[in-house]
Amino acid sequence: MGLAWSRQGDASRAAAREHTKRCRERLRLMREAVRLRRQLAASHAGYLKSLALVASTLTRFAVGEPLPVSDHTPPAVLVHRPVVVPSTPPPLLRSIEQQQQQRERQEQDGVVAAEAPVETARRDSQDGEERRTAVRHRSLAEVAAGLEEYFVKVSVAGDAVSSLLEASNASYKGGSTSFLGALCCLSAPSVSHDRIDSMHGGRRHSSTLQQLMAWEKKLYREVKERERLQLRHDKKLTQLRDQEYSRKINVDIQKLKASWDRARAQLDTASQAVDASASAISGLRDTHLARQVLGLCHATRDMWKAIRQHHEAQCLIAQQLRGLSSRTSMDPTTEIHHEATRALEAAMSAWCAALGHVAKHQREYVHALHGWLKLTLAPINGAQQAPSPSPVAAELAEFVDRWGKVLDHVHCAEVLKSIKNFAGSTHALYAHQSDELRVARRVRRYSRELDRKSRMLRQVESSYYDSYVPAGFSMWNRGGRHWREHDRMQVHDARNEVARRKEEIAVCRRMLEDEMRRHAKAIDGTRAAAVTGVQGTLPAVFQAMAAFSASHANALEAVCRHGSNHQ
Repeated sequence: MGLAWSRQGDASRAAAREHTKRCRERLRLMREAVRLRRQLAASHAGYLKSLALVASTLTRFAVGEPLPVSDHTPPAVLVHRPVVVPSTPPPLLRSIEQQQQQRERQEQDGVVAAEAPVETARRDSQDGEERRTAVRHRSLAEVAAGLEEYFVKVSVAGDAVSSLLEASNASYKGGSTSFLGALCCLSAPSVSHDRIDSMHGGRRHSSTLQQLMAWEKKLYREVKERERLQLRHDKKLTQLRDQEYSRKINVDIQKLKASWDRARAQLDTASQAVDASASAISGLRDTHLARQVLGLCHATRDMWKAIRQHHEAQCLIAQQLRGLSSRTSMDPTTEIHHEATRALEAAMSAWCAALGHVAKHQREYVHALHGWLKLTLAPINGAQQAPSPSPVAAELAEFVDRWGKVLDHVHCAEVLKSIKNFAGSTHALYAHQSDELRVARRVRRYSRELDRKSRMLRQVESSYYDSYVPAGFSMWNRGGRHWREHDRMQVHDARNEVARRKEEIAVCRRMLEDEMRRHAKAIDGTRAAAVTGVQGTLPAVFQAMAAFSASHANALEAVCRHGSNHQ
C-alpha cells in the first residue's frame, strides 16, 4: 500500500511539473504573439508606405526620362470589375453561433428585415457586369502616371487590415514604451484593458493579446505556486501515512493531520485560482480572440483580392512599355534626373525589403498564435478526468493551423527576384548616367578652356598688331640700327606666340570635339539602357505581383471557405 501511495505521489508531482512547463511555454508563445503582432503592424504600414514611395519616385523618374511610346503600340484594355465586398463581419465559429442561437431566433424577423437591403446591394454588386476601357499612353511619363494611380489604390486596399492591426494608431507607434502599451502591460488584467478599450470605442486585437499575456503571467505564477504546494502537500501526506503505519510514540498524529489539512486547503485554494485564471483565458480566447483572428484572416483575403485586381491592371498598362523608343530623344541627363534615378533604386529596394518583412512577420505571428492555441487545448488542472477543450478552441486552432500551412506554401521569391532585377537595371542605368555626367563635365571643362585660350589669343594678336610697324614708317629711327633690330625681334616673338597659341587652340578644339562625340554616344547609351531596363524588367514586376497576390488570395479563400463550411 505504501508503494502505491508513493507511485501516486510521484505521478502527481510529475503532472505538476508538466503543467508548469506547459504554462511557461504558453507564456513564451503569447509574448511572441504580442511582439510579432506589433512587428506585423509595423511591417504592414511600412509596406503601404513603400508603395507610395515607389509610385512617387517612378513618376519623378519618368518625367525626367523623355521616352515616347510608339503610335503603333496597341492600347491597354483595362477591365473594371465590381469592387470586392469586404467579408465583414466574418463567419463565426459554429460553437459561438450555437451559444447565440437562442437569442438570434428571438430577433430573427427583425434581423432578416434589416439585413435584406444590404444583401441585395451586395448581390447586385457581385452580379454587376465588367466594364472594359481602352487606354493609350503616349510617353513613359503617362505610363508612370497610370501606374501611380493603381499604386494608390493598392495602398488604400490595405486600410482595413491596417485598422485591425492598428498599424496607423498613433498611441502604439512607440511600441511597448508608449503610455497605453505600458499601461496594458502593467495594469490588472481584468480592469485596465476594458477601460482602454472603452476609450477607443471597442475591443482591439492588441488589447486582447495584452490581456491574454497578463492572464498567462498570472496563471504561470499560480501554477508554480500550486506545484510548490503540491510538493508540500505530498510531503505532509507521506509523513502522516508513515506515522499511521509506524505508530511512533513521540510524534503527535493529530498535529500531523492538522498540518496536512492546512496543506490540502492551500492546495485546493491554489487549484481554484488556477482554474479561475484558465477559465478567464478560455473566455477571452473563445469570444474576442476567435472573432478577431477570423476578422483578420478575412480582411487579409479581401485585401489580396483587391491587390490582385490592381496589379493586373498595372500589368496591362506596363505592356505599353514595349513601344518605348530612344531614337527620338537625345536630351542629356540632368543632375536632378540622376538623383531621381537613385531615389527610384532605393524605393524599389525598400519595396522588396518591406514585402519580405510582411510575409515573414505574418507567417511567424500565425505560427506563434497556433502554438499557443494548441497548448491551451491541453488541461492544466489536476483533476483525474480533465474536461475536454471547448469546441471553439479546437476549431480556432484548426483554422489557424490551416492559415499557417497556407502561408508556408505561398512564397514571394519570384516577386522579390523581379523587384531586385528592376532595381539592378535601375542601378545599371544610374551608372550609365554617372558616366554621361562625367563626360558632360569634361565637355564643359574643355569648352571653358577653349574660351579662355581664345581670349588669350585675341590679346596676343592685339599686342602683336600694335607692335608691328611697316618699313616705310621707320624714318624716325633712321640711323638707329639698334632700335630697328629690337623691333624686329619683338615682332618675331609676337608672331611665334600667336602661332603657338593657335596650335594650342586647335588641340583643345579637337579634344572638345572628341569629348562631344563621346557625350553624344554616352547619351545614346543612357537612353538605350533606360529603354532596355524599363522594357525588360518593369512589366515583369507587375506580372509577378499579380501572380503572387492571386495565389495568396486563392489560398486564403480556401482557408476561409473551409472555415465557413464548418459553420
